Amino acid sequence: MSELFVDAARDWIAERRAVGRTISAETAKAYRGDIASWQRYLEAQTGAAVRVQDLTSPVIKAALAEMNNAGLAPASRRRLVTTLRGLCRYLVLESRLPTDPTAAIQAPRAPARLPVAFTDGQISALLETAKKEDPQARPAAPLLDIAIVLILAAGGLRASEAAGLRALDYRPGDEPSLRVVGKGRKARTVPLDPGVAAQIDTYLPWRAERLPGQSDSSPLLVRPDGRALTRDTISYRVNRLYARAGITKPEGEAAHALRHTYAVSMVDVGVPISEVQQLLGHESIATTGIYLKASAAHLRAASAAPSAARLLASKLT
Repeated sequence: MSELFVDAARDWIAERRAVGRTISAETAKAYRGDIASWQRYLEAQTGAAVRVQDLTSPVIKAALAEMNNAGLAPASRRRLVTTLRGLCRYLVLESRLPTDPTAAIQAPRAPARLPVAFTDGQISALLETAKKEDPQARPAAPLLDIAIVLILAAGGLRASEAAGLRALDYRPGDEPSLRVVGKGRKARTVPLDPGVAAQIDTYLPWRAERLPGQSDSSPLLVRPDGRALTRDTISYRVNRLYARAGITKPEGEAAHALRHTYAVSMVDVGVPISEVQQLLGHESIATTGIYLKASAAHLRAASAAPSAARLLASKLT
């Protein structure tokens, strides 16, 4: 009898997490969520526990049609197809599946959406809000909120990357920077404006009080109780800032709009797209290219600061 679909998927994710082919814990979590979705929709087609032998093009197409009928967005269906394709290719290579049933499956086209970039006024409002104590927070942590906004919007980090920062990743001095470990465990260096670095320096004593036994490997961003921030905690705090500042939450992950603002500001002032790609940690320059269109759509006024970083720094002085 053919092995269970979920068991094969578990092996695939474990293999992807193995040394030499590492994926992040967040990516593995996303894969598991995608597999659970496929399990649900495929079972509706097979009427029983899904087995590897059930992975045929007709069954997969029927499951995709059901996803469409259920109102699942094209982007979500596209991601699900990508995940299943990766699994099926692995099973073929392992001789656990004779052919790849996804080879004839076309992923739904997701409508192109320009990244949301905040205006100068919105950034100003966000920073003014971050400087004030949140009346609903127990305890409030304005220095932490400022550091989060700066690292996301003045460094262009993903929320998961910010959560993964360690003390040794922050490099102060005449040319301050952050060492960022991004997708695929690839490291990059992100320069910081001196004004931004000064604000992070202001945050560090607050952090030290909560981590008396800190080391270079201790998390850079910590909660008021001294525990490391997670991606979800960062998103929650950013969402709170949006609400308090009266800023409509952008579609998608809350913190990602700050990364978009950083990227668009870089393009606005003429930073070559290849350099923006490196700063953002994009594997493909095609991914970065969307910011060329976003820049044209959201071009700053001539009086805008030369980067989101300097705008942020000026609002905090």
